[in-house]
Amino acid sequence: MKKLIIALIGLFSIFSCQEPDDFQLTKDCEVSSEIVAPKGFEINLLKTIQFNGNLMEVQFIDETTGYILGGNNVGGYADVFKTIDGGRTWKNMEIASREVPRNMFFLNEQVGFISFYGSNGNLLKTSDGGKSWDKLSYSDLNGMMYHMQKDSEDNIYSIITDLNSETLLLKSSDTAQTWQVINDSPDLDFDLVTFSFKIFDDTIYIAGADGKLIITDIHGNQQNIIQTGLTSFKDVHVVDGDNLVITGSAKTIKSSDGGLNWIDIYERSSRIINFNNPEAGMMILNKSYCPSDVYQSNDVLAFTDDGGSSWVESLPVTNMISRYSDHVILSPNRYLILFGNSLYELIHRKPSN
Repeated sequence: MKKLIIALIGLFSIFSCQEPDDFQLTKDCEVSSEIVAPKGFEINLLKTIQFNGNLMEVQFIDETTGYILGGNNVGGYADVFKTIDGGRTWKNMEIASREVPRNMFFLNEQVGFISFYGSNGNLLKTSDGGKSWDKLSYSDLNGMMYHMQKDSEDNIYSIITDLNSETLLLKSSDTAQTWQVINDSPDLDFDLVTFSFKIFDDTIYIAGADGKLIITDIHGNQQNIIQTGLTSFKDVHVVDGDNLVITGSAKTIKSSDGGLNWIDIYERSSRIINFNNPEAGMMILNKSYCPSDVYQSNDVLAFTDDGGSSWVESLPVTNMISRYSDHVILSPNRYLILFGNSLYELIHRKPSN
């Protein structure tokens, strides 16, 4: 029963964060499902995976080898798909799991993990590229792991929390055989399932209560607490130690001085794809909603080259933000984006001289 409650809360968090506080209606309610790119970019459908379920996350180890995590419609159990040709074809690894997945992380081409609903930090682990999986559980942990990541030395980190316990930051130096709590600050918080923490240049940025962004070193020692003025985070993008971009429930903010000061660069619901530098960024922006019985938002892919002061936008696409699941940055000018059960390649075409 507890597993079901946590699963329902996760689903509620996903869908509730799609409707911003500044709910703006429009009479332009033409349905357009084709994903299109803004001027200067090209977007192509790489593959639609025929799958009785929903794809959740994508990760590439290099430009050719990648994995996608899905939850099937027969119990919501985990399925993993693998590509070795850059995403053009995918093989269902048929892991025969009866666990409901939360997140996926591959340390390298062979070693990967799936966290799943339950207690004791439950994980599925593969050491052979997804061919076989072992179940791991930790009697000294309480809760479910989220958003596993690695540092430059292949140490693994995770947030762990559940309904009845505090939020903790964990670290493993032995490929998830054991875990150490490296930060248990009461300021840690876990609100939206899209973001809990991020590692950048061996600095850790963690979601905190009341819109705080907590900064620690790689050992979990707290270095700073940044006040953002938001209530929760959908995405946190770290360009460098000074330049940060954060999306909340109904606005996107940007700092160029390490979080001392913030400016609004978009005042509606949005998701971050990437900022190559403080000026050049790609996002998905909500433009409006339709007054109908069926949920319908009008969203655009948008590019800025002036830090968010102005945007080059695609044509509107129906429910693009709610269809968006995850993305991979293959290079500063090439992204793979997962919309529903389809993987798209977005390329920045530099103008010819």
